[in-house]
Amino acid sequence: MTMPPLDIESLMLASHVTKVFSLIHHVAYALVASNMVIRRVSTNFTAVLNEPGTSVVGQRLNDVLWEFVGAEESLQAILNGKSPYLAFERVNRALPDGRNLYLDLSVTQLRDPELGEGLLLIVEDVTHAAELEQRMTQSRNELSLAKQELLQANEELQKLNRLKTLFLSMAVHDLRTPLTAVRAYGDLLLRVLPADIPENAREYIRIITAQASRMDWLIDGFLDLDQIEQGELKLHFVPSDFNKLVSEIADMMRYLVERRKQGFSLDLCNTPISIPLDVSRMQQVLYNLLNNAIKYTPGGGHIYVKTWIENGEAVLQVADTGMGMTESEQAGVFQLYYRTLSARENEIRGRGLGLFIVKVLVEAHRGRITLSSQEGVGSTFTVYLPLGEVPVEGMG
Repeated sequence: MTMPPLDIESLMLASHVTKVFSLIHHVAYALVASNMVIRRVSTNFTAVLNEPGTSVVGQRLNDVLWEFVGAEESLQAILNGKSPYLAFERVNRALPDGRNLYLDLSVTQLRDPELGEGLLLIVEDVTHAAELEQRMTQSRNELSLAKQELLQANEELQKLNRLKTLFLSMAVHDLRTPLTAVRAYGDLLLRVLPADIPENAREYIRIITAQASRMDWLIDGFLDLDQIEQGELKLHFVPSDFNKLVSEIADMMRYLVERRKQGFSLDLCNTPISIPLDVSRMQQVLYNLLNNAIKYTPGGGHIYVKTWIENGEAVLQVADTGMGMTESEQAGVFQLYYRTLSARENEIRGRGLGLFIVKVLVEAHRGRITLSSQEGVGSTFTVYLPLGEVPVEGMG
């Protein structure tokens, strides 16, 4: 019988691949005789076990690896071909430096004419993979805990939101009742006052009525903010005379302008502007823009209000000669609770709600608002609202 020639090159290549594989995966092996005595080991066997320099050849398997104590029947079944293999995964051993070593152990039958009969033990150091799995498990547990805490926090937040909404509803009811009476009696007084009453007395009553309306808009602002946060803001559009609405709010705010000794100019479009609006919400827009212009303009300054039609849109412009803003302040001015540095330094009262609500309400009308400003010179807010048919009721 002729033996085929040995392919030395293939054998050398296979040996090299085995060495590289063992190096990368930290794999070692041992040949165990049928009497469970270790006959031969790879050169890195004790290193993988983290016991360098220890002699294990000639020792019984369960004396070297205590994991096999009590596993004699299973090992015998592998020798007899009754069981394919025996494996222990993620065997944990404590190292002297406090770290943990994790090993995967597997035993299979070995039956070879040259090597004889016995068991082949393969040991793999899987510490890196085991630690990674532990970190992933810990991360998943932490993520699961964070999710539960977030769900609980959301439930608490929803409860608080419901309580806040209830509180606002109760506060609005309690505030609006006397405000309605003040406005009603103010209007009644203006109608029944005798013609010879001093004009300043008549003006005082107008101011009382205007202030009551102003309080009403402030209340509406808080209600709208709550609806915006809940995603429940609804608008009710009706065809409206935009110039008339602007004129009414401007007249109502004139007393503040006069009290602060400011100049005021109202330039309304010569052409009537009929536009679908939620009247009460647009009153809030106009009030907030005018109130801001007056509040941030020092005595002796000037407020300009103008309307016109341009490219199928109604345009409202409110300009002032007040403090103005830096570029960075302009970038944040429509954000909720934002207040400029100059406003804080000059102790100008406010909560940073007005312009946020203005922007939301303008956009709910399918419009847009722009700002141009220069520090120390003044600010100009321009609102663009589309002309056209009354839209479907809702949030723009």
